[in-house]
Amino acid sequence: MTTENVTLPGHDLHGGGAPAPPHRISQGMLVMILFLGSEAMLFASFFTAYFMIRFNIAANDWPPIRNTATGARFVLPKGITAVNTVFLVSSSFTLWWGEHRFKKGDRKSLERGLLVTIFLGLTFLVIQLNEYAHLGFTPQNKAFGSVFYSLTGLHGFHVLVGLILLTICYVRTRRARDFTPTRATVLGAASLYWHFVDVVWVILFLLVYLL
Repeated sequence: MTTENVTLPGHDLHGGGAPAPPHRISQGMLVMILFLGSEAMLFASFFTAYFMIRFNIAANDWPPIRNTATGARFVLPKGITAVNTVFLVSSSFTLWWGEHRFKKGDRKSLERGLLVTIFLGLTFLVIQLNEYAHLGFTPQNKAFGSVFYSLTGLHGFHVLVGLILLTICYVRTRRARDFTPTRATVLGAASLYWHFVDVVWVILFLLVYLL
């Protein structure tokens, strides 16, 4: 069966070899798309668990955690998380810019785009870990604590995996120089993964922190 979805033309499986025919998705990109489909279902199951707790178990007392000293209801840190969201969303644009320039033959811009993206991703993780350290509750604090840490922790793990993939791409771009504008499936797959991680976080931020 022939797949004719629009994708980055000429991407091959390992970043080398003959480019894929135009308008035909490469095997590597197809594997990543199928993998991200399974990841989307995984996150959907965690979101479902969150909403079961949010609207059925603790609908009249949300979040169901209070300060042990003052008795005041706990409030998620929306401000710093919004800033952190900006960092992560910006990383998608820096990655896109690097790829866009690379298609025009500008390898240096790809290196810069990858480096800035990695820096923004690391900044996101550091801020997220700092938030964990100051939240005032743990995964053992009721179902809310469990599902909150599960959702954000699962996403943080995906950010870490994405950073590893982007770092590999950066090293290959800077040292091996084995990507070309028409032979870069590994780069394209890593980029697709990163954009997926960013989109998931935006949804998570809107539904968990703001709703």
